[in-house]
Amino acid sequence: MITPSDIHNQEFKKEFRGYDVEEVDDFLDRIVNDYETLFRENQQMKDELELNAKRIEQYQELEKNLQDTLLVAKKTSEEIIENAKQRADEIRDNAAKECENMKLQAQMELSEQQISVRENVRREEEKYDAVLQRQRQFLIKIKSLLRTELELLEEDGVREAVGSLDEISEEIKEELDKDSGVKPLPWQHHYHMKNTNPDGPVERDARVLAEQRREQQSHEDGNK
Repeated sequence: MITPSDIHNQEFKKEFRGYDVEEVDDFLDRIVNDYETLFRENQQMKDELELNAKRIEQYQELEKNLQDTLLVAKKTSEEIIENAKQRADEIRDNAAKECENMKLQAQMELSEQQISVRENVRREEEKYDAVLQRQRQFLIKIKSLLRTELELLEEDGVREAVGSLDEISEEIKEELDKDSGVKPLPWQHHYHMKNTNPDGPVERDARVLAEQRREQQSHEDGNK
């Protein structure tokens, strides 16, 4: 490519009756000036194009990095969302299992308490029934004993003694209830009586009381 310096330093051969040297030089000088201006502008444009090309390359690289970053961010966010969903499912499942276990535990404890209460009630019923049975059989035995003893008394005092037999039995029953300290439960009023021990401490006390009453009655009859 011809430079302004090449034009400025170019020399031509001189021939007879050629162009005017001064005019040629002036024209070449003007060409050199214009060419220098165009050359500078062209060089400046080339520099700017190279700079713009570098900038474009940088922008492209930056765009690529941004795209890669967006892809990584998107992938990371998807993983976070998926992990959060899985964690939420685990928490929900664990909570449901825990609630079910608590429910089963409460049912088991309630069942055990019900069994314990029923067992306690059964034992109290057995105790109550045993005491009632002992009282009933002892009253029957006392009545029989009193009737036998009264038959041995004088004929004049038999009717009076027999008339007081029910009163004596009622007093004995009250004494038995007082000594036993057993109070019937609300549902135990109509229970059937079962076993008894005729030689127990309550029965022995009742027999002593009956004997004392018999002796008192005999003494009163003897004084008549």
